[in-house]
Amino acid sequence: MKAAVLYQAGDVRVTSLPDPRPGPEEALIRVRACGVCGTDNSLFKGDYPASYPVVIGHEFAGEVVEVGAAVRGLAAGDRVTADPNRVCRSCAYCRAGLEHLCQNLSSMGVHRDGADAEYCLAPASNVYRIPDSLSYEEAAFCEPLACAIHGVELAGVRLGDTVLVIGAGPMGNLITQLAARAGAANIVVSEPLALRRERAAESGATHLVDPARQDVDRELRKVQRIGADVVFEVAGSSEAQASCLSLARKGGTIVFFGVGPQGRAIPVNPFQVNENELTIRGSFNNPFATLRAVELLASGACRVANLISHRLPLSRYPEVFRLFGGPDTLKLMVLMD
Repeated sequence: MKAAVLYQAGDVRVTSLPDPRPGPEEALIRVRACGVCGTDNSLFKGDYPASYPVVIGHEFAGEVVEVGAAVRGLAAGDRVTADPNRVCRSCAYCRAGLEHLCQNLSSMGVHRDGADAEYCLAPASNVYRIPDSLSYEEAAFCEPLACAIHGVELAGVRLGDTVLVIGAGPMGNLITQLAARAGAANIVVSEPLALRRERAAESGATHLVDPARQDVDRELRKVQRIGADVVFEVAGSSEAQASCLSLARKGGTIVFFGVGPQGRAIPVNPFQVNENELTIRGSFNNPFATLRAVELLASGACRVANLISHRLPLSRYPEVFRLFGGPDTLKLMVLMD
């Protein structure tokens, strides 16, 4: 099969690999579409650790080709997506119901071969059927949408809240849609790229800010004088993360959703956190949210087709990191056909 292999930071190549074979509890999936995300870009840049060499990619959908002897409930021809994270279910975190924090977590495209390939393997327990009404490209958003669901639930967005979303890439747009559905009255989106602000408006943003030309704090306080009830930092920018403490109201919640470079610290004033009783949270992975992501997409409650800016064949995969983050770029979708 053809696959995009990350050999080391900065070195990704499309090459031929043996077709994988499913183990007793696995499904072999013919990949139809695989999205490119910020984690992939961080892996390529060397900002995120990986087990080299590895087939990159983890946001995908396709169809089952074959299942292992112990698999029940899946069959060849089923249209599916999958949670890319394998957990041990025996460590202290798994036994406490925190499987996404598993000490032995293994993720597709990071620690084991992923889905930017003609075929991939997934534990059958991680595979979810998708309806015929949902395209493979839309279904490839199930993984990032599941991560967004987890982040919005951690934030505790309430009816009537004012929410600030910093960064309107694909994840920022998904969080904007979910915050609107959770009942936020005001959703302020800060994003320097015009295309992304346009998509944020389509996703439910009530106020748009261009941080290259406008002061985010000043524009936010025109909406709610005391600051945001919830601040999502989605860009993975250390500068933006540092600004969040002054953008949240007293008693507010800050969610660091974007992945910043390892080893890079930001200044935090403990007095400010204590005096204003701020909650600062990280948001990692997508625990128990994939099925809900399928339902949201299948019902049309979340729209993602307008977030795809580029479609590339697998043979052109190395181009994605030249395009990633560009002014006319949102979700890059790799197609296997």
